[in-house]
This record gives sequence, structure tokens and C-alpha cells, in this order.
Amino acid sequence: MRERVKAARDYLSSGISTIMVRLFLIAVMLVLPVAGSSMSIIQGLNNSLFAKRFQWAPRSATGNIVFVAIDKRSLDTVGTWPWPRSIYATLLDKLIASGVKDVFLDIDFSAVSKPQEDDLLAAALERSGGGVLLPVFRQQEAASSSQTAVTRPIPQLLQNAWPAFANVALDADGIVRQFDLGSRLDENPTQSAASALGRIGSSSGSFLIDYSIRPDTVPTFSLSDVLNATVPTNAIRDRSVVVGASAAELKDFFVVPVYGAIAGPLVHVLATETLLQNRFLKRFDQAPLEILFAVLLIAGVISGRSIGIVTMIAAGLTIVITGEMGAFLLQSRYGILVGTAVPWSTLVLAWMLALNERVDLGRILVAIANTEARNTRRLMRRIIADSSDGVVAFDSDLRIVEASESAKALLRAEIGTSLLDSTDTTIIDIVRRLVSEHDAEPGKVHSALIDFSGSRGSKVSHYEAAVTISPIEQPGDRPRGLRWGFAGCLIIRDVTARHDYEERLKTLSERDELTGLLNRREFASQLSTLQCAAFVSVLDIERFSSVCATLGRDAGDELLKAVATRLGNAFAGDLLAKLDGDRFGIVTPVTDAHPMEDFANAILKLFEEPVYLHGSAVPISVRLGIAQSDDAAPGTLLNAAESALDAASALSDRPWSSFDPQTAVRQARSRRLERDMRDALRNRQFFLLFQPQIEFTSGRLVGAEALIRWNHPEFGLISPAEFIPIAESSGLICDIGRWTLFEACAEAAAWTGEFGVAVNVSAIQFERADIEADVREALSCSGLPSSRLCLELTESSFLGRGGSVIAKMRALREAGVVIALDDFGTGYSSMGYLADLPLDKLKIDQSFVRRMNGNPTVFEIVRAIISLAHGLNLAVVAEGVETEVEAEALHCLGCETGQGYLFGKPDEAFRMLSDWNVPIRLSAKV
Repeated sequence: MRERVKAARDYLSSGISTIMVRLFLIAVMLVLPVAGSSMSIIQGLNNSLFAKRFQWAPRSATGNIVFVAIDKRSLDTVGTWPWPRSIYATLLDKLIASGVKDVFLDIDFSAVSKPQEDDLLAAALERSGGGVLLPVFRQQEAASSSQTAVTRPIPQLLQNAWPAFANVALDADGIVRQFDLGSRLDENPTQSAASALGRIGSSSGSFLIDYSIRPDTVPTFSLSDVLNATVPTNAIRDRSVVVGASAAELKDFFVVPVYGAIAGPLVHVLATETLLQNRFLKRFDQAPLEILFAVLLIAGVISGRSIGIVTMIAAGLTIVITGEMGAFLLQSRYGILVGTAVPWSTLVLAWMLALNERVDLGRILVAIANTEARNTRRLMRRIIADSSDGVVAFDSDLRIVEASESAKALLRAEIGTSLLDSTDTTIIDIVRRLVSEHDAEPGKVHSALIDFSGSRGSKVSHYEAAVTISPIEQPGDRPRGLRWGFAGCLIIRDVTARHDYEERLKTLSERDELTGLLNRREFASQLSTLQCAAFVSVLDIERFSSVCATLGRDAGDELLKAVATRLGNAFAGDLLAKLDGDRFGIVTPVTDAHPMEDFANAILKLFEEPVYLHGSAVPISVRLGIAQSDDAAPGTLLNAAESALDAASALSDRPWSSFDPQTAVRQARSRRLERDMRDALRNRQFFLLFQPQIEFTSGRLVGAEALIRWNHPEFGLISPAEFIPIAESSGLICDIGRWTLFEACAEAAAWTGEFGVAVNVSAIQFERADIEADVREALSCSGLPSSRLCLELTESSFLGRGGSVIAKMRALREAGVVIALDDFGTGYSSMGYLADLPLDKLKIDQSFVRRMNGNPTVFEIVRAIISLAHGLNLAVVAEGVETEVEAEALHCLGCETGQGYLFGKPDEAFRMLSDWNVPIRLSAKV
């Protein structure tokens, strides 16, 4: 009895399902003809079929419309864009002279150009006799506005030309399929370019463009060929001409059916050809015929249940082929566009209806769904079983219901056992926590990610486990006291390789790759947490760069590893680091039994024996800077040790030095001055003072030496003796020296008379900078004659630098600049080089001048210097003259010029000149 009831229920359900599917399909078939025309997918299918029919029945252009293209060759010939309008004037004259009918210039002339250019084009339009069309465009005033405005050529051009609308209308999918015949311009009906060239009288409405007309059959010439008169006259005589852009750079392209993107002027040409060939494409309301077709199909399917499926399919294909052939003939011969997307969609629905009449589609769909569900479950089981990750599915009782083979091996568990009996305690704890969270909030998904480790023999493996508990639906009401049902998933991934990689990355970030010692960052980090009393030392290898230059970079690397090995053997367990380059850091605890000097000697003793590199014994020596933990804060101990190393590097008699706060302060000040020096140059914190130079014979002013000073915003005035060495070591001396040269020349140019100005040039500046170019520019900008500029060089400028420096000196002398040798007597003072130098002056250092009186030896040295200078035809300037006695003695010895406090301290230029009653040329200062 139960089987009969079940069979009856299944039969009734099957019947209801069949009827519902039949009614649904019939309703869609009847509605589709009415609503299908507005559906984008139907429109797209119809448009694709129209394009294919155009493509299958191509037509050639009449040849009555010629396209003169502004192509890339034309752009390259003219060279500018937008073109001067005189070019269009020349083009019009040549076209009219060739006997063309109408000319449409598809160019925007709405903006005013140069008056003479507009006049030339207007004159050419007047000579054309009114046969030229100029484009007007109707555009929205704003993107969100419905108001439109017309862009038109300037009135001067429209006086002898016809306006024609040149708008190109896009369909919703961005493709051009139709063209307007015209619109209203100032309340007057105005044709479009296509309707005017096609010579039809209408100026309203739109028409479909016939894209069976091939663009490649339109006569096309480059505008540059027309201008060069290389186009045959009979090729354009008695034809209408469209002039427009085809170069890709001008971006005047539109997407059309069949041909893709084509130039905008070609759209006008194809629209005109459509009118000239009387290809007025027509469409009609197909809905009644489509409804009738749907009714006939429905009646045929219902009444023809006995007809076989194969026969019905054959009949349907015959209808499709016949219908498409008819639609093709109507479109190609008579210009009638027939949309077949709706009929063929209706035919597909009829096939489905016929299938439903013969087979219970509802039951088939249910069977398919059940089959898919079973296949999905089988697939999931296979995925879980074959997964390389450990995958475990468990239920609300924490019983394992599915598990991959890798999970079984890892957890030593089987399907059906409890998850709590066979899992790592870390996973058990997290599962219990998630179950508690689920009991508190049963409607949410709860998940957690944990890491744990396990052993595989002697190897430790690392795992990442993701646990997720998700609520599941349960039929009926949940009995009181029972837990809400959930499904749990545990995914275990072996991340040993990633863990090892991360550990290696951590090691690389903390260790020097070459030596294996700590790097600077990690060394400083551990040093900042130092708690005990310790010596912090920084070791530097002397002449390391020489070893690398002589033996090669590989030998240098071997030397660094050998030093690291010796330090590691001697200070095992202590902090060791390779800081950078050839510097090493050492931290070792302080003990009463080993004072700092013993510690330093112990390190130095490590390197008494040579290092063997590539079979050769290489002796090495090191410098050492040491700081004690109570000398500075832990975070600055490394800086303190490096400060001590810098002090040791400056000593010649001792290879190590301890931290000295005063030395560190001086070093810090030097570093601060080096950092501030560039801003000082930019912010004009440097300034010049001038010390007068006096002729002994007449007692008159003959010039002044420019002396640079620095007014630091925090430290106040800084002596050149302090900041010049810093500038030389940092390389900024070149910029500072250039500034001094320009400022001194500009100031001296304002002085009346022939007073000279002396400027000191650093040896580094003279070697590295283009001193000749700087001097030429400084003299040119200031207007100072070259004979009034004296460059003062020290012996270090040319010693050991060969002939290149001497060549620079000769070039400057030939340009008229005076060259002086400064501080003579304090350096090598070799007679050999002095004879070869292109010099004009020799300056006696003030240390000789001040000791000259009362010291016969020094007096004789000064006499010899003056005599030597005169023998070499050099003028002599004595520095540091402070007393009348010194001045008289120098004058008696034949010294020409003196400079010193006796004549004036370094001062601002206007005060120095006023002391010597010398006016300033205001015009030169302006």
C-alpha cells in the first residue's frame, strides 16, 4: 500500500512539474517578441547579424567622394599642429584650380588664430565661390547638463562658406551605425555634411549607414601630395572632397561595424556614399510576425508530439537556414534589415518545449542535481584524501568524519575516532575554546590559527593549523539541553621549509654574510641592553684599501675572515661584530685583573703574526678605539668607541686610544659643522672681509685680500682655521671657493681705481673644480678686469700633481689673471719647482715677518726670499706686518707690498676703503 501511495505521489509530482515547465516556456515564447526588441542581448545579436550580412555582400564606393587625408606624412611635412590656416588656404586654391565640386573641411575653426592666417583662409574661401562646407558641432554645455551649444567657425570664415553639422552619433555600445541628416542652427534648418554632399534636400531625421560599402574603395590621397601637386588633376576633377584627419596622433577615430575603428572623416564619406547609392536602409515592426511565428511553433509542438526529436531538429534547422537566406537577400538587394534574433530564440524555446512534452524535465533536473551533489561529495572526499595538507573534518561530537592520509599519519588517528584522543594538546586546547565560543554564539563562524612543532625521528618539524567551526542547519526544533550542531574543519600545513627560511632571513638580517659576526645594527641593538661593566672597542685594519688594490678584492675578503677568526678564537662568548668596511666591534666584560691598557695590548698582540693570503705572508697592523661602559649611555657606547678610534687614527706614536669626552665633543662639533656647511652656503651665512695691501714706496693702497668668515646661527663666528679643513675633507671647499671667487670679484668691481683683489684657492679646489671656467664666469658676471684678480695658491696645490695643474696656472696667466705663491717658506720651498712655476707674486709667510727683527737668521732668510723672488722677476708681498720697524725693514730689503694689522685688520669692504679714502662706484654695486 505504501508503495502505491509513493508511486501515486511521484506521478502527481511529475505531472505538476511537466505542466509548470510547459506553461513557463509558452509564456516566455509569447512575451519575447514584445519585450525582446528592448533587450540589449537581442539588440547585440541582431547588430552582429546585420554586420555579417554587410560583410557577405560588399559594395564599392561610387568614386564621387574623394578623401584627402591629414596623415602622418602630412604632419611630418608641416611639422606643427594645429597647422597655420594659410596651409588650408593653399589647399583650397589647389583643389578649386583642379575643378572639384564641393569641399568639406572637417577641421575645427572655432578658435581665432593669427589675424594674417585667418585673413588668408577667408580670402581663399572667397575665391572658392561658396563651394566649401565648414563643420559645426552641437555639444552639451556640461557633462551633467541637458543644454546644448553649437560650436561654429569664426564669423570671418563663415562669410564665404556653408555651415554643415559634423556630429557623429554613437549607439549605446559606442559603435556608429547611423547618421543625422541635419539640425537647426540659429532656428534655421541646416544640413549635415553627408546630406549636403549627398545632395538631398532633407535636413531632419537620421539614416542608417550601409557598411557593405568598403572604405578601402574610397579614393584617398595624402594632403601633402595635393600640396605638392603630385595628385593627377583628373583624379579629383568634378568630385566632392572631404578633408580630415587620418593620423593616429590626432585621435579622430570611431568604431563602426565590420571594419572596426576608422577615421572620423571616413564616417562622413560612407554616410555620403550611402545616400549617393540610394541605400536607404529600412527597418519595420516585426513584433506581429514574431508573435504569429511563436503561436505557430507552440501549436506545432503540442500537436506534433508524435513527431521524432530528430525530425523536429531538422525542421528547425531548415527554418533557420531559409530565414537567414531570406534576411540576407532582403538586406543586400533591397536594404531591408530583418532582425532574426527573436525568432531563433523562440525556436530554441520551442525545442525545449518539445523536449518537455516527451521527457519530464523537472525530474531530469532533480536527478541531475542529485547526481551533482553525490559527485560533489565524492570529489570532496577525494580532495581531502589526496591533499598534501592534513585535512580533518569533525562533527558536533568532535568525532572525525573525514581525514586525509597525511592527517592520519600526523595525528595517528582514523575516521570515527575522537579528535581529542589523538591530537596535539595545543590543538585540543584551541578546539575546546572554539566549541565554548560556539556554545555562546551558535550563529557565528569561529576560527583560530596556531603554530606547533612535532618530531619526526631526530628532525623537528613545524606546523601551522587552522581550526574552523561553522554552524549547520538542523531540521525541526533543537531538544533542550543539546548543543547546536556544527561542522568543524582542521587543516594542518607543514611550514618547516618556511620556518627554516625565516630563520635564515633572521640570521642574514643580524649577521655579516662574509664573516658570520654580528652586523652593525644587531651589535648596536644588543649593546643598548648592556647591563654589566664592559670594554667596548672598535678595531680598524690599517692600509686595508692598499691590500685590496695590490692583491685584489678576494684577498681583502680573506683578510677580513682571518681577522674575524682571530677575534672569535680570542673572545669566544663575547659580542663580536663586523661593523662596516674593515671595522670590527668587540664587547668584553671589565675585570679588575685586566685594566684597559692590558686589554688593548692583548688585542694588538693578536695581529703581531702576519696573515697568509694566497700563499703569501701579509703583515697587518690595526688601530683600536676603546670606551668603557660607564663613559656613555649604552645606546651611545659604539659612537664613543668610534670617536676613540678616530683619535687613535690621528696619532702616529700610539696604535690605540681611549674615549676622551673633550675629543668627542670636538669631533661632534666638526660633524655638526660639516652637516651645517651646505645650508650655510645656501643661506648666505658666509661673508667676506678684506685686508688692505699697501705699497711700501708710496704708502698707498694697491689692493686687498678677500678673507672668508662664517657666522653660524648657533655657534656664532667660526674661524676659517676650523671650518676650512672640514670643508676640504668633505669636498665642499669647491663650492665655498667658487662662492668666494664670485663674491670677491663682484665686490672689487665696485672699487674705483685699479685696486686688485686677492682670493685664496684651495689645492683641492684647484685640482677638482674647473677653475678656469669659474674664473671666466666670475670676471664676466662682475665686469672686473682679469688683471685686477690675483689667485693665491699654496705649495700643496701643485706638489705631486704633475703638469696638469701647471697647465691650468699657465692658462689663467695667459687670460691676464695674477698668480701668487702663498705662505712661501712654510712648506717644501724647493727651488726646483719654483723655477718652473708660472708665477707673478710670492708671499712671505707672517711667521718669518714677526721673527725677523731680533733674529738675524730669520732676517737673512727673508732677505734671501726677496732676493730669490726678484731674481725670478716676481713681486713680493709680506704678510703679518704689525709694526713700523717691520715695515721699514721690509722696505729696505726691497719688498714691494705689505699686508698686516699695521695697515688694517680684515674688515668689510666699504669701511676698509673709507679708511684709505677710496670711494665706491655705486653703478658697479647696483
